[in-house]
Amino acid sequence: LHFLKLHRPDLPAGAHWLELGASPGGMTAELLDRGYRVTAIDRAELDPRLNRADGLTFVRRDVDAFQPGDTYDALLCDMNGDPRASLRQVVRLAGNLRPGGRILFTLKTAGADTPEEMLGLLRAAEAYARASGLHFIARTHLSYNRQEFTLFYEVGSK
Repeated sequence: LHFLKLHRPDLPAGAHWLELGASPGGMTAELLDRGYRVTAIDRAELDPRLNRADGLTFVRRDVDAFQPGDTYDALLCDMNGDPRASLRQVVRLAGNLRPGGRILFTLKTAGADTPEEMLGLLRAAEAYARASGLHFIARTHLSYNRQEFTLFYEVGSK
């Protein structure tokens, strides 16, 4: 969220985030602390300290079975597993973002054995997002987490 602030202003308080892969709830808590509303999706439970948190709707199910009935201002995806499957869910659910909606996607590259494989996965993910109509904002690769990239996108006008 701090990195995104270098490229876009913060969303206003009360903005509605859709969070995929929310358990155990660290980012959920961070978003709620910033005054946002959060619809958190995960097949695992959230930390019990988040029970009945103001502004939180928790849906316990696989993301691929989630059918949103709302529109959102932003989407955050930090799901484990196959990064291609995660990105497909992001693209599917990006249709429920308002124009200008923001996307924060953590591209997990565990299993890539070489930097070349990691970069190949990154290039493929970025090409798929671009072909799906997501507009690139920025990317970051934190030095202390060498097997993840965070990609930032926004959806265009509808």
